[in-house]
Amino acid sequence: MIQELTWQHQIHTDGDRRIVVLSGEIDMNGAPRLQDLLHAAVDDADVVEVDAAAVTFIDSSVISALITARNTAVTTGRHLSLVNPSPQVHRILDVTGVLNALTVESSRP
Repeated sequence: MIQELTWQHQIHTDGDRRIVVLSGEIDMNGAPRLQDLLHAAVDDADVVEVDAAAVTFIDSSVISALITARNTAVTTGRHLSLVNPSPQVHRILDVTGVLNALTVESSRP
């Protein structure tokens, strides 16, 4: 079975900061790829911002990938935060109680 790609990403570099721009619908089929992408960004930079302005859907596996990447960043002395969550993503993260953990401004240098 061929799996259709439902989301895209771009990575922008600004010194030792990576901005990972996501778009589309990300679900359990895309979560492993997202997790790999986020971990690579955390390995490459002290600050990683995940821009979710163009993300239209996420599920619990994506939330897990975001939290795991954030926790990895914290344990290695780096920072990962979610910025510009779309209204849909904002609502899902708020309802699940992880919005503040992923978007807190004080976690960024």
